[in-house]
Amino acid sequence: MDIDIASVLGPVTRSVKSCEKDGRPASTVTLTRLYDTDVDDLWDVLTNAERIPRWFLPIEGDLKLGGKYQLKGNAGGTITTCTPPRHFAATWEFGGGVSWIDIKLAPDGGRQARLTLEHTAIIEDHWKQFGPGAVGIGWDLALMGLARHLAS
Repeated sequence: MDIDIASVLGPVTRSVKSCEKDGRPASTVTLTRLYDTDVDDLWDVLTNAERIPRWFLPIEGDLKLGGKYQLKGNAGGTITTCTPPRHFAATWEFGGGVSWIDIKLAPDGGRQARLTLEHTAIIEDHWKQFGPGAVGIGWDLALMGLARHLAS
């Protein structure tokens, strides 16, 4: 499989900002991308346990507000916000650490939808070692998988 890296990485806008979480120094990595679908379809592909493994990882759990989820071989956590079809948030628990994801969807003219993903992590050893890569690199792969899934 040949992948044109510029076409994968180019459509994603990224930023990193310093903040506080629960009174502790933290950083938030934000990724934003447009997809050629509507908000309802994008919500479904992000929250439907049958569609998630097609572009990300197998998932199990109770995918509703307050429910627990587990991505096979990766993070798990608790769903802390669920406002279909525009916003959900969850804890991201992996390797003994806890961080937080916040995903917002919005229509963007015509038949496109904008996904904005924020991943906030407390500044600890993992962040000090990898910086924004501590949370960001995997998301680039996920957004690529999502785009390929929606295109097919």
